[in-house]
Amino acid sequence: MNKKMRLGLALSLPLIMTACTTVPKDNGIAQVQELLDESKATYDLKMPIDLESPMSAEEITAILSAPLNISDAERMSLHANPEVQANLMLVGIAEADYAQAGRMRNPGFTFERFAAEDYSLSLLFDLGGLLLMPLRRQIEARRLEVARYEAAATVLDHIVNTRRAWLSAVAEQQRTKLMERVVESARTGNQMTRQMSALGHSGVIESAESEILLRQLQASMARQKMTEAASKEALIRQLGLWGSHARMLRLPDTLPELPENLIYFEAIERDAIQNRLDVEIARLNLESMAKNLKLTQLNPFISSVEVGALQETTEGLNEAGYELELSIPIFDAGGVQNARARTVFERAQAQAEVVAIAAASESRQAFVTYRTAWDLAKDFGDQLIPLRKRVSQERLLMYNGMLISVFDLLADVRSAASLESDYVDAVRDFWLADANLQSAIMGTGSRPMIFEEAGASLEAGEGGAEH
Repeated sequence: MNKKMRLGLALSLPLIMTACTTVPKDNGIAQVQELLDESKATYDLKMPIDLESPMSAEEITAILSAPLNISDAERMSLHANPEVQANLMLVGIAEADYAQAGRMRNPGFTFERFAAEDYSLSLLFDLGGLLLMPLRRQIEARRLEVARYEAAATVLDHIVNTRRAWLSAVAEQQRTKLMERVVESARTGNQMTRQMSALGHSGVIESAESEILLRQLQASMARQKMTEAASKEALIRQLGLWGSHARMLRLPDTLPELPENLIYFEAIERDAIQNRLDVEIARLNLESMAKNLKLTQLNPFISSVEVGALQETTEGLNEAGYELELSIPIFDAGGVQNARARTVFERAQAQAEVVAIAAASESRQAFVTYRTAWDLAKDFGDQLIPLRKRVSQERLLMYNGMLISVFDLLADVRSAASLESDYVDAVRDFWLADANLQSAIMGTGSRPMIFEEAGASLEAGEGGAEH
């Protein structure tokens, strides 16, 4: 192989190595979808994520033509909320960084002229960048994988938050209807008291007390409607609705029934540590920090090595050769950056331990809450509510037999409505506990960690290497 062929091969090698470093057309969403498909959560995550074709206005209108159930709410929030799309686009940014790590820095061209026939030409390539490229690619590959897991965790968290918002909105609507029944009973009782007072069968005090009670209940009703409106607006924001679609939103009259059987876990701590996305993110981040530590140690000696072809012309005579340029790490051998990178790595180790401890603890706590909430709601539905209905029936018979007054009957109505409201809260709390349990086992729990990026220490140390 002659000199020209060797030179041509050397110059074409960087182009060959960077030819296939491109960003996927879907910005890496397919890999995120695979993570969601492999998830063991009970949510419907098989629906494809398509950033270029979100849910159309016609599809949203069709869904909102009927009361919005929880599965449609999850699907709509995933495909219609721009916040989800914005978070998923971070994967595309990581894909671009990964592709950029496989590309060399543009070559430098130098032209020098000393006289009419004396000049030199040189074309320099970043040899140090080429030597460090595999390690940089490994770091960016880890960061890309972290971004994918973070995107999947974001989707899971968004679905959990949608469930919470839907459950709260339906529960508050149900509580409002119970309150309306109490207010209507108080209004009827107040009218009866006025009539009895006009006929002389009731005193001024009884009439005033009836009016005060009605006013107090109406004030409570107004506060309850504000609470209901706030919870509904929170759901609208979570769904990403606006305009006419926000006004179209209707909800079911009641919360879902309690399940007959609970979900049991043989080893919930093990399941959480194996399946939680934040644990996997911490592990990947730790691996990235280890690669980054190695790169930081090599960077001062290799990153500024450049090599290229050189041609000089002196008095019409051409001479070809090569040029090697490197910086000498005399003033900064990278000791400070190495210390920083090692500290960052040790911090990542501590963070990974914190995440694992939190995952085990939160999974245990979530399961206890889940079991307790189911027991409480089940006791309400099977024991307390039937007993309260029986008491109300007896109170009504006593009122019809003139054994109790209308005030006693109204007090019984308020007591029954209060117990039913507590039952609504118990059912809501169970389903919220169910959502929290899924998040504690599959998602990120209640303590999302913020990790330092793997390339941060390297980027901080490269500022003085430019020339």
